[in-house]
Amino acid sequence: MDIIKKELDSYDGHKVTKITLINDNGVEISCLTMGAIWQEFLVPAGNSKKNMLLGFEHTEEYYKNEQCVCKSIGRVGGRIANAKCVINGKQVSLPANDHGNTLHGGFHGFTEWNWNYTTSQNKNSVSVIFQKKITEEMDGFPGDILATIIYTLNNNNKVTIAYSALGGEVDTLFNPTMHVYFNPSDRPDLSTLSLKINSHEFLDLGENNIPTGRIREVEGTPCDFRDFRNLKDADEEKGGFDDVFVVNEPGHAALPIAVLRDEESGRQITINSERNGLVMYTMPELDAEMRFTRDKGALAKPGEGVALEAQTLPDAINQENFGDIILPRQGKRTYRIQYAYDKIK
Repeated sequence: MDIIKKELDSYDGHKVTKITLINDNGVEISCLTMGAIWQEFLVPAGNSKKNMLLGFEHTEEYYKNEQCVCKSIGRVGGRIANAKCVINGKQVSLPANDHGNTLHGGFHGFTEWNWNYTTSQNKNSVSVIFQKKITEEMDGFPGDILATIIYTLNNNNKVTIAYSALGGEVDTLFNPTMHVYFNPSDRPDLSTLSLKINSHEFLDLGENNIPTGRIREVEGTPCDFRDFRNLKDADEEKGGFDDVFVVNEPGHAALPIAVLRDEESGRQITINSERNGLVMYTMPELDAEMRFTRDKGALAKPGEGVALEAQTLPDAINQENFGDIILPRQGKRTYRIQYAYDKIK
């Protein structure tokens, strides 16, 4: 096990540190202090290593687009309708940064801050611990929180991201996620990827992708991933995904919420989460100017991967039975997302 720290570059007046965690199998992940970004998920590939994430070499590139590439999202992932909600009988106004709605924590969510960090190491795992006090003045959400984001890589090739918040003097909201983009294949497209999602329902979305409150069956739709299905075929049938799946039995250890597999290389990523939602996004409206950094510095075309965002269903604070995202006054909440790598052949 090893931990490597180096100053990567500067962004918006902040020195950005890159922290790399390496396990005994040669698997490694790298994170940046800015935005608590997950920059690399490197796995052995012959005499080199394959980065299974889409990403960029330099911090500034992550902020030249609006795709939240591999950033930590908070306080609340997804959309909150009309940038309003009711907490304890009182209407609360939130930052309106997306067609009058709140998206991914508003204008100054977790993505916008350079996080303090420490590291930890034991015999079978290595971790980086990011922490930041987020005040109401900083992000526009009610109350102050102490937020902690812990990345852990173990010798079973599992990456666990734990999001925690300690509440302040008022009740607030907490529904974080990792906006990770995957492509475990050696191709700059989805053609050899197969996806399975533990879901038989998805949300009906209205204008600007706000949930209507209705839930639809996946059967007979392009959103049916109950068995492995070629992702490129499904993406072309759908015309691009920006959809929310309702997870069956969230938190069941034997039932991952999703499995993404490259049929050509055999690389596979299994995702586990205790929460009831999974957002899938294939960037259907991606700006043609966006380019992702590929192995050895080459540039790939946009739309080459898939974002899989585990979270409580979006707009839960305004939707009955979507889940509880209240962080009580002086309370603590922790959510974990686990990504396990293996090869199927």
